[in-house]
Amino acid sequence: MISWLMLTQAIVVAVLGGAVSIAGLARVRMNDLVLAASALTLVTLVVQVVASIVAPLAGAGPTGDLLEYWVYLVSALLIPPAATVWAFADKGRWGVLVVGVGLLAVAVMVYRMHQIWFVQVA
Repeated sequence: MISWLMLTQAIVVAVLGGAVSIAGLARVRMNDLVLAASALTLVTLVVQVVASIVAPLAGAGPTGDLLEYWVYLVSALLIPPAATVWAFADKGRWGVLVVGVGLLAVAVMVYRMHQIWFVQVA
């Protein structure tokens, strides 16, 4: 796994989540920018899946529990689509706020995945 990739991903997703959350609190309705933030987050998570499959094969396995790491990753993959579906069902500001909070949760989960992969010793 690549440390700078995970940390950059956590920061970018946190900024996107914060911006979308602020937009939701400012009563912005669901729009293409909110959808793009969710899609970008999902793309970064797919990159994370590919890197997580390749890294152990290249000899750079996690120092923490591999099962815990994958549970975090699969759960994080489910949040952006679920929040986006919710936002389409509720096109008001609360739907946008759900997407923002979901992206913030993904940012925390990515940071935790970084800890499991690099810091935590099983």
